[in-house]
Amino acid sequence: MLPRLTGKASKSGPEYVEGVWTPVLTFATPGNLSVTYSVQTGFYARVGNLVTAGFLVTTSAFTHTTASGAARITGLPFTSANVSNQNVYGPCFWQGITKANYTYVMARLAANSNIIDFGIAGSGQTATLVAFGDMPTGGSVALHGTLAFRV
Repeated sequence: MLPRLTGKASKSGPEYVEGVWTPVLTFATPGNLSVTYSVQTGFYARVGNLVTAGFLVTTSAFTHTTASGAARITGLPFTSANVSNQNVYGPCFWQGITKANYTYVMARLAANSNIIDFGIAGSGQTATLVAFGDMPTGGSVALHGTLAFRV
């Protein structure tokens, strides 16, 4: 059993650290994005070079007219390992994404990154990233997920 330490290395096993972080919903180019959160929390646990991080973001107000690019969550306190072509995917509860014929959203963390974006797929559809046009202005958005990755 690993000792439960916060911010210190264990002398008998791998380092164990846990904490909280603040996930921020944005776009690659935020433009005039305005977000009010009803839920905005993140948590993590790190054992050695393995991190498990979770995020819960729910908006009560979400508007944009000049934003562009992929939807993303910033603020993750760790950068994933720099392993070529290694993206990490995790389950994601979602609401407020309206891309026709796409029914599955997953959180994605690219190699050497601390920015979470969101892959989207559907039966017979080519997988792509959730973009500003898939999240209508004036709606409510919820993104809750977990990722496990190496640092």
